[in-house]
Formats: sequence, structure tokens, C-alpha cells
Amino acid sequence: MDVLNIRPNFIKTFTQPEQDYFCVITNESLKDQIKITDDSNYIESQIILYRNEDKFEHILQHKVPENAHVLVISPDVFFQSPEQKYIGAHRKLIAMACNSTPTNHHSIQHFLKIIENTDPDAQQQFADQFFEIGENSEYFEFIDPVNNTHAKFNHLDESYLWSEQAGHLGYGEQQLAPAGEISVLPLRIQEFDENLRLDFNGTIAFQGSAILHNGTPSFLRADQKRLHDALSEIQHHPLIARVEHGTIVELTDPSGKCPNAFRTLKSMFEVDSRYRILWEIGFGVNTFNEILAGNHAMNETYGATHGAIHFGLGLTPYTQYHLDIICPNTIVKNNQGEYLIGKNTSKMQRNKTIGCPCIE
Repeated sequence: MDVLNIRPNFIKTFTQPEQDYFCVITNESLKDQIKITDDSNYIESQIILYRNEDKFEHILQHKVPENAHVLVISPDVFFQSPEQKYIGAHRKLIAMACNSTPTNHHSIQHFLKIIENTDPDAQQQFADQFFEIGENSEYFEFIDPVNNTHAKFNHLDESYLWSEQAGHLGYGEQQLAPAGEISVLPLRIQEFDENLRLDFNGTIAFQGSAILHNGTPSFLRADQKRLHDALSEIQHHPLIARVEHGTIVELTDPSGKCPNAFRTLKSMFEVDSRYRILWEIGFGVNTFNEILAGNHAMNETYGATHGAIHFGLGLTPYTQYHLDIICPNTIVKNNQGEYLIGKNTSKMQRNKTIGCPCIE
């Protein structure tokens, strides 16, 4: 049997344990596969089981020591982030996004390595710079130079919900793992209102990796796979969306090479018009994340070398699925030409000549 080797000393997000325990909360199917090594920084390591009938808050209150670093790996049981009062003042919690997409042994192993490589200091620096530039910008421009799309986002609206899952993790805090996402929604998820929109206008190119998350209602993995397989055509060719005030009003397949993806996304629009709404703009900042082929939620924090955009359609639990599309061609600049996502590729022209190039 393959072993999932978890090395808490190497998880940089759990910095400087202070007389802490290390706990892995996982499911019955993984209990015999997990091996915890390299835990000398901790008093003791524990594996705690999380079953369908369990309430996660009860596990935190009654099974996890008050001073603990907690890693949740739960592919078989839906995990929802607990309220702050249940985490307590002396715990740190990170959770691998395992349940909304199929997650097997290989994918857990892949992303455990990325969790070890993730640098919270670099992410914190990236996030601090992102918000500093953003707060001093009039608007953001989203540009895909490969597919010739351009959109404008008026981001300075106090009603927007900006979420930061990146950088340093303090006691009493929690993050998804691998960490590395800054996102914005037009609403707080607990305050759903289908009439709210992001002030986003222009064209965007859906070209890259698709992630199709299931919601909490009943669903079939086979249906999820069928839809994701169809949407995967955009890996190499774009669908172009025209967006007006945060809503997709037109979708085209300019290359003609994404017929299944085009038909599937259009069908989703027809079945539930809320899929037309650009619910989320995600800024992936984990530059250590390497995309794993297939439908994997933990690809979401992919940050290329200088950040990467993903657009989110649908909002679980209100829609059956939430579709994230990672678009690495898209760069983001502010109105002053400063880059938030991507890199300025303009170069100075260097010429080596004998003597002075001036005219005498």
C-alpha cells in the first residue's frame, strides 16, 4: 500500500510551533495510508477520524488539543470552514480542498509536496503589494494579449468581499491548502443576492485549466466528469466571453475547436442563468503550485511565475456546480500601468557599437 508521508516540520505555513501538537483530521479510507514523520518540533502527532455522521466543530472541541496545528484531508466527507469560535485562540488550521472534486492518493501526494514548498513570506509580500497597488488604483485592466481581449474592473466598491487565503497564518486562523489566493465577490456568501454584480465590463478569454467543483446537493461523479471532460477543450483554444456589468451576454468559439466546451457552457447558461454571472475573480499567487492534469480543486491557487487569474462562474451551494477557469494568458494592470498579475515583458533595446552612437 502506498504511503502518504506527512512531514509537519516541513510545512512552512505552520511556522514556529510553541509547545503545540500536530493533528491530521482525515477519513476512514486514508487512516492506514497516512504516516507522520519529521515531527520533532511538536509535542506529539495524532490522526483523528472524520466521518459523515460527525460534526467538525465537535471534533475540534473534544478531540483536538487546544494548542495544535491541524491539517484536514477529507476527500470522503464534505468539509466546511468552522467558525472562529471553534478554532480557538491557540490553533492553526489548514484544509486541503479534497471533496468538491475527485481526489485520489496521487493527487493528495502531489499537493502535499506543494504545501511543503509554499513560501508564506513570499506570498505575504505579494499580497501586501497587491493591496497597496489596488488601494491606489482607479481601476484594473484585464488583458489577454494572445487572444486580444480587454476588460475593465472598477474594483473600489466597499460592498465587495475581498478574501485573502495567502501568506502568514496566525493562531486562531485558518487557510485552504495549498494557500495562495486573493479573490473578490460582489457579496458575502452568507448574504446571497442574485442581483448583485461586479462592475466588470469587456471581453475575456476562457483559455486554460477548468475546475468544476460540485455543490452540496445530490450529484453524480460521472456527470461531473462528463462536464469537465467537455470543458477541458479550452486547455489549448479559447472561448471568448463578452461581459456587461458582471454578466456574460455573449459567448463565442472563434477557433471552432471547442465545440463541446461551447455547447456545455451554453447549456449551463440555459439550465441556470446564474452561471452567466461572474461571481468571482480569483488571483492565484502560489508560484510553487504546479497544475495537475484533471479536475482538481487544489489547482486553483496556481500562480505561474507572477500570479495567474481565474474566473468563477456559479456559486455553490446555490448552484449545483462552481466553475473556475484558470487563464494564465491574462495579465492585470492598473490605470497607471502597474502590474498586479503578470509581468511587463517590454525590454530595453541593447546595441553594441564601437564608439559613441551620437552624430558629430
